[in-house]
Amino acid sequence: MVRLAVSKVLRTDKDVRIVASTSGAHDLLDQTRALRPDLIIVGDQSAPVLHELASCHRGPVLLYSAQNLRASLLRDTAKWGVYDHFGPMPAASHPDHAFARRELLRKVHRSRRVVTAYVGRSSAKAELVTEVAALRRTNLAPPRGLIVLGGSTGGAAAVEHIVRQLAPTIRHAVVVAVHLPASFTAVLVERLRKVSVLPVVQGAAGMRLEPGKIVVVPGGRHWTIRGSLPQQIWLAPATEQAPALDEPSIDLLLSSAARAAGRNTLGVVLTGLGNDGSVGAQVVRQLGGTVVAQDEQSSAVFGMPKAVIRAGHATVVLSLGELPPFINAHTQVLRPWPLVSRTTSVSRSYTR
Repeated sequence: MVRLAVSKVLRTDKDVRIVASTSGAHDLLDQTRALRPDLIIVGDQSAPVLHELASCHRGPVLLYSAQNLRASLLRDTAKWGVYDHFGPMPAASHPDHAFARRELLRKVHRSRRVVTAYVGRSSAKAELVTEVAALRRTNLAPPRGLIVLGGSTGGAAAVEHIVRQLAPTIRHAVVVAVHLPASFTAVLVERLRKVSVLPVVQGAAGMRLEPGKIVVVPGGRHWTIRGSLPQQIWLAPATEQAPALDEPSIDLLLSSAARAAGRNTLGVVLTGLGNDGSVGAQVVRQLGGTVVAQDEQSSAVFGMPKAVIRAGHATVVLSLGELPPFINAHTQVLRPWPLVSRTTSVSRSYTR
């Protein structure tokens, strides 16, 4: 069933050609020697023969597993050409099918980078292993920092505007929280997937936050970020009381993000009713992070950003149009954003 589902997805791409389907370890090795494919997709049950496969296949290997793979296994298999992995394909009727299809095809096409790494080189195999290991470390590495986008009324549209323009090279994890009922979370996720070059997923308890991935926390409950950079960080249901009643709480998310990422936290408080986000913004600033508040002119409702600004917790106040280039620049180490002059001039217009 898995082989059939994967084959159906691959056949939807005119640039991908399936040359064989094998029925066991020995058949896999025989077909590889005979056909010399550019890419091999194997299940985790074939992991014990990967070292033997590497002796007759100098190209990349994409690994399938129905379970969450241990980081140590992925590190160990990198030396045999495994550059990435993927999980089960949802049914065609499932809301996540389109996303899973895009992700699988993206990883398949990514194999071309690995192939290019050794074509025409004298020490082909050794250099291929080095390239594959580098790609694998990138996937396993924790994010450089955290970006939290939080909003309420008008927040979904604001997040869509930002996400549409985020750079594909961002190595921060992006967490989105908008005050919406739980039943609307999947709608927001799909909406963002249509405009983003970065992968967008719906959050779940225990989900690891990864570089360049956008996680939308489900509505209807509060969420926090656990762990601490530079180690792995993940999403978890909140156990503490939220300062405001709105769900999901921007305050709890920002506060936990600051504890997880410290000065590498970028909190963005967007349009919305009420004052959720003000307490969390204070924690972000206290722990060395940066807080951006959306300005009044571009906000549908200026309540949340206004509360952050009046409390003196905004590092900078920007219009919605200025937010994407700011975020892209802020997350690039070599391109710092000039914060001081802008912050001073805008913040003075509000009384505490």
